[in-house]
Amino acid sequence: MLVRHNTALLEKAVDLVVKQAAIPTLEAEAAAYDRMARANAFRRIMTGAAVAVAAVGIGYGAALFFGREIRPPVAPDKPIEKRTDRLDPSDTTPQPKSDRTNPPKEAKPADPPPAPLPSKPGKETVDFNKFLTKEVDFGGAHWTLTSGHYFTEENAPTWDRAWCYTRRLVNGVDVNADLVNRVTPTAAPQAPIAPPATLASLGLNDDSARELASKCSWLDGRTFNAAEFEIPSGRAEAAKKLIAQDGWDAMGFDLPGMPLMNLSFDQCQTRCEGDEQCQAITYDKKHSACFLKSDASILVRAPDAAIAAKPAVASKVQYSSLVFYKNTVVVGDSYSNEPSNYASCVTACAVDQKCMGFNFDSPNNMCSMLDQVSSLSVFKGVASGTKAAGNQ
Repeated sequence: MLVRHNTALLEKAVDLVVKQAAIPTLEAEAAAYDRMARANAFRRIMTGAAVAVAAVGIGYGAALFFGREIRPPVAPDKPIEKRTDRLDPSDTTPQPKSDRTNPPKEAKPADPPPAPLPSKPGKETVDFNKFLTKEVDFGGAHWTLTSGHYFTEENAPTWDRAWCYTRRLVNGVDVNADLVNRVTPTAAPQAPIAPPATLASLGLNDDSARELASKCSWLDGRTFNAAEFEIPSGRAEAAKKLIAQDGWDAMGFDLPGMPLMNLSFDQCQTRCEGDEQCQAITYDKKHSACFLKSDASILVRAPDAAIAAKPAVASKVQYSSLVFYKNTVVVGDSYSNEPSNYASCVTACAVDQKCMGFNFDSPNNMCSMLDQVSSLSVFKGVASGTKAAGNQ
């Protein structure tokens, strides 16, 4: 026999038991949701407070930067009444003073701006120079003349002193030679200034240096001829001092009674300095022989000799490339045969650009000059010479 039971009541009872068992879980979930909602609300409140604090800080910072004073707003305790001491911008009718219950205070005049501190004077130039440069041709050569003018102040009305100089490259050395000084704008100029030896190295003597100095240009536009220059103190004595050079012989122009024997080179120079006729010397070192000369024009190589000349002569001597031989004849083409002495024969060939060599026949006192040289040959009694190659 089958018995059918009613299970609906049992299912309801089971469902109720399940729901009752789920109540603690649901309560825990509800508490968790409540805590999360509270935490989110607190974060929003703190974020808003931080933003407000940051805004206030930025506002105060801007006020400090722009020099403005910012005050926090204050809520009024009562409605703001319209002030009677100020005009309504919309009211263009002027109000009488009697209607103003609280007139504004008179504005104090603004303080005058402080007077600027006096500026320090600019530093003045105490060493101020101006130069003029002039190119001239003189004595068969080209010269650059530079005139300098010294001003005690940059804006001085005129210069204090002036000078003129020239410079030239001599044997690879840059030689500077002072020509003339003007100690004041009104004083007579002095010339020459450079030592005689310096002038001589440029091919100048005192006379030619004064002529060259007369061509200098000046800021005041003045010109001077050589006769207007004053001779510097001690210049006359300096002009007598000889300029010496070893290894050379000055040909010709011996004074009567030469040579003077048994003299030193210094003694030979002293004798010439004290003799108005003497302008140069040749000293034979082998024989201690002194030759006083009235002039000198050609210098020839001579290892056993030394020369010295007064500045006026030293500035114009020429250095010859002749090489000498004894008892030797030069073979070549001769273009001149003239009676002469040895010194004159040497000098004639040295100054003649055409001459490439010479032969001097001592027994007959004949000088032969050649424009072509081919060889040398031994020949007793003949003194000869040829110009060194590359020095024609």
